[in-house]
Amino acid sequence: MSDVVTSEQRRSWAEDGWCVLERAVPDEDLVAAQNAVGKLFPTAQQMATDGEGGEAERWRTWDASWPEFPFRSRTLNGLVLSDLMIDLARELLGTDDVRLYLAVASAKYAGQPSEYNQLLHTDFPNHTLTVPRPEAGYHQMETFIYLNDVGPHNGATRFVSRTRTRHVPVEEHTLNLEDYRDLYDDPGDASAHAGSIVVYRPDVYHRSVDFFDPAQARFMLHVSYKPAAMEWGGYQAWPIKGFSMEWHNFVQQATPRQLTALGFPAPGHPFWTEQTLAGVAGRYPELDLGPWKAACTDGR
Repeated sequence: MSDVVTSEQRRSWAEDGWCVLERAVPDEDLVAAQNAVGKLFPTAQQMATDGEGGEAERWRTWDASWPEFPFRSRTLNGLVLSDLMIDLARELLGTDDVRLYLAVASAKYAGQPSEYNQLLHTDFPNHTLTVPRPEAGYHQMETFIYLNDVGPHNGATRFVSRTRTRHVPVEEHTLNLEDYRDLYDDPGDASAHAGSIVVYRPDVYHRSVDFFDPAQARFMLHVSYKPAAMEWGGYQAWPIKGFSMEWHNFVQQATPRQLTALGFPAPGHPFWTEQTLAGVAGRYPELDLGPWKAACTDGR
């Protein structure tokens, strides 16, 4: 038995391609994340009462410009790169060397159309340059970290077990209702309490579900990891964030484990010399480079 996932969750991940870790986020971290995300998005009541053209207008579409990592919130940054998430990725991806490649916060409101996402689809076309390979070691891990209770009342995603879709050609990443009607009745409802983590692979067919009760909303973090060696997988590029204050604030208080999960050379990597250590110290004056200096064997 793993400290991260149960045997049943591991079985579901291996066979169905997805599973739910109920209430996995510690209560203290959940409350802090809920407070942080409350500063990013309007409440359901605010969305329902805000008129057309109001401040909430930009969140009325499923493809809004969602806040991305690094967030202004240390809490949200800490959650997406927490020991919990890194250990979960290491466990399910079968490697100690993992990379965070996507982290966004999102909100969904009543009557918010999901358009194409109402069709069963897989995510791999914009998560990898190739196609998924089913063997362990080649997987990517997508997650939803729920920041409020999620169910049919506020748009819980529907998943289809991979045991039912093995016959579907890989190039059919979006399934029409006429040819695949039976799959749309799959009971895979990703309902779970706040603090739960829905884990799935980019080769799993799923679809969003609209809801219409204006008193309801869904708030979550979408966080994805991959094996470090999988260069053909990805979504966001962290170096492009390098000029932002959010990036500098995050790096200067991050741990070596968190930075390594972003692709920062780990302590002991041959990249590190006296010169590169001095340069990084100049770029990030408040970053504690002690672990990197201690592991540096460069004599120059």
